[in-house]
Amino acid sequence: MEVDFIKKEKRQQKLAIISIVLIVIIVIVLWQAFFKKEDFYVLEQIDLPIKEIKINFEAFEKIKRFQPFVAIEPLKEIIPEEGDDSVEVRIGRENPFLPY
Repeated sequence: MEVDFIKKEKRQQKLAIISIVLIVIIVIVLWQAFFKKEDFYVLEQIDLPIKEIKINFEAFEKIKRFQPFVAIEPLKEIIPEEGDDSVEVRIGRENPFLPY
């Protein structure tokens, strides 16, 4: 019985130490994030030369010679008339779940 009590007491001590360490870490992180004032450095404004942009308009002229997109007509269904045996209509298999 004394052994169980000592084990529980040591476990509580370990948990207390771990929880104190975690609280200290959390406090340090929060202090660094919110309360610590950082020194801000003001950089001098640097005047960079503005690069001139040149557009090659000849490329647009080359594109114009291509034909525009031609729309494809949708496929028409072949619906046989009644009594027309020349067209065989076969849609799928009787049981598509059976292997070939």
